[in-house]
Amino acid sequence: REPHLCTSQARGAPGMEEGGCVTVVTDPAVGRYLRASRAIRAGEVLLSERPSAWWVDPSFRQTTCARCLAACGDAQQREACQACGGAVWCSAACRTEDADRHAVLAPWIKASEAWRKKRAAAETAGTGPCKGAAAEAESEEAVGEEEATEDASLLACAASVAALHASDRHTFDRVWAMHAPPLTSREEERCSALASWCEQAALSAAMPLGDLLRGCCARDRANSLALTSLGGCVEEAREHRPHGYALYPTLALANHSCLPTAARVDAFVATGPRPREGGGGESGGGEG
Repeated sequence: REPHLCTSQARGAPGMEEGGCVTVVTDPAVGRYLRASRAIRAGEVLLSERPSAWWVDPSFRQTTCARCLAACGDAQQREACQACGGAVWCSAACRTEDADRHAVLAPWIKASEAWRKKRAAAETAGTGPCKGAAAEAESEEAVGEEEATEDASLLACAASVAALHASDRHTFDRVWAMHAPPLTSREEERCSALASWCEQAALSAAMPLGDLLRGCCARDRANSLALTSLGGCVEEAREHRPHGYALYPTLALANHSCLPTAARVDAFVATGPRPREGGGGESGGGEG
């Protein structure tokens, strides 16, 4: 379904209407945002858009459905891909509907997992006693692991965009028309290293791998939305943790730098009655 945004200013995107309830405004201080052009009713829908491309955060691949991004809590009920080792589905239905897309994603996911392991091994080998204090070594190892996960996420983004190119060229063109700022020298180096790794893994795409990775890196940084979930216990529930990312070409027209840009909650946690000292009881409030 084409996205529908009730706005009068965001030209060029499908579904835009004249005389709408919001306009897209650009402010040098905060970037783009939506401004109401009339009174908006409580509960009124301003935008309805399915993601054009989406991917699971590498750290959550074993607990998040690769298609609907729902939490997969019970290992016995997950549908897992044995070929790539980095995708699960919450149901057989989700796995079937995701089959064509995953056929493109699978070798990329396998390559990204191998990249993470390679980076982790390199960090472990480089953090011996000669590196200095144990605390410094642990800090450097943590940074290396974080960077490896970010690299794996970029590979997943590229895989999702490559799958989109293979299945829906019109939507791919809309994604590729999204804002893409110049890359930093560090990002250029990162994309070149990943392109070389992809070539070693015999990955292929409809465009040169370097161009695909650089294009995805720029569009991911400028436009992607983090999809977040609450943790599985009271302590974790206080912090929203991204477990997936997505590109919405129309919503990106009104996206600015405040966080979070989007939130998805898959679990609610409630505290039960707590006994008072000396007897009696006290009800704890629900928390989600």
